[in-house]
Amino acid sequence: MQKREDYLKKKRQKKRKAFHIITYISLIFSSAFLFLAFHYFFDEKPKEEASLFRKNLKFQTNNSSARPLTMKEGKHTIDKYLKKIGFNGTAVVVKDGTILLNKGYGFSNLTKNSYNHSSTVFYIGSITKSFVSTAIMQLQEQGRLNVNNPLSMYIPFFPHAEEITLNELLTHTSGIPRREETSEKLTKQQLINKIASSAKYLTSTPGTKWGYSDSNYSILGYIVEKVSGMPLHEYIKKNIFQVAGMKHSGFGNALLRDKNTSSGYKKVWGVYYSPGMPDFSQVFGCGDIYTTAYDLYKFDHALATGKLVTKESYKQIFTPHQSNYGYGWYINRKGWSVKPGIYSNHGVLPGWNSVNSFSPEGKTYVILLSNIQNKIKNIGKVNKKIYMKLAYIHH
Repeated sequence: MQKREDYLKKKRQKKRKAFHIITYISLIFSSAFLFLAFHYFFDEKPKEEASLFRKNLKFQTNNSSARPLTMKEGKHTIDKYLKKIGFNGTAVVVKDGTILLNKGYGFSNLTKNSYNHSSTVFYIGSITKSFVSTAIMQLQEQGRLNVNNPLSMYIPFFPHAEEITLNELLTHTSGIPRREETSEKLTKQQLINKIASSAKYLTSTPGTKWGYSDSNYSILGYIVEKVSGMPLHEYIKKNIFQVAGMKHSGFGNALLRDKNTSSGYKKVWGVYYSPGMPDFSQVFGCGDIYTTAYDLYKFDHALATGKLVTKESYKQIFTPHQSNYGYGWYINRKGWSVKPGIYSNHGVLPGWNSVNSFSPEGKTYVILLSNIQNKIKNIGKVNKKIYMKLAYIHH
């Protein structure tokens, strides 16, 4: 009897031991599961790493099977991409002298039910600055000014004029603050006076910090007039538009009289509306040009091939300073560029959004002019993606 009790006791002990082991193992697995679940749902890093792994795998797979595209195939690929993202405007894409695209997308005017095409004209906003910087370099080549001269040589009464050079105006390192551009019509002298009033207190010591300000280029436009003895618009027409063969470009409200005009829109909650505009006298020298995508390509090509400035001036224009900004252009702008790099500028006016770019060797050009300011979240990324597609296109 005693032996049987001892046997049963040992059996119960074994069962308890097995139960404890199973319970211990279950707790380990449960804890591990809860730990992983917590980090999956509340920690973004594993999700990001997993997403990155999937993207890299997809990229490697795509590249392993990638083949060069013909010009015709490349044209179709880029055209399809712009349609897919709902681009509204005109696109010009050129590679190795071949025009892949010169085409309109979407509407130019909702009320008139008209559509964009290759000859539609658009405001290009701050892309205007590259025309003013070109004018400055032309005048320097003629010995009529020097970018290292102080502002005091041209506008003596301007605050801090002895401290600020033309180079610092060109590179947005003058410290002159940004100012609100309103619908009030101003004379050029009134505009300069307003900018001078806002510049009594600089945002930084000239030459030390980058700070984008339209005022820099309004001042430069004023200097072009003073040095050349011509109105800025007339100077640009004669020395840039005509030389480059730009026959469908102009300034300010003249766009409204062009038979190929576009209307600018913003989209809010699915509804399009035309936002208010500043008076063009307020964006003198920094945002008052309108043009077609193809005319803008002509400007880029003329600049790259030495028709507008010398090699020395060209190098100076595209030498990066702070924030990778040269004279009216970004050089390999972060998030916009691809290897081996691109020169680009970006322009926005209420209702319009544009990007203009080309490769340093002058073989590839991408110009996107849109009359819906905010339909595409980041037009720079669209520009970059087109360059990535162009890398696979060959004759």
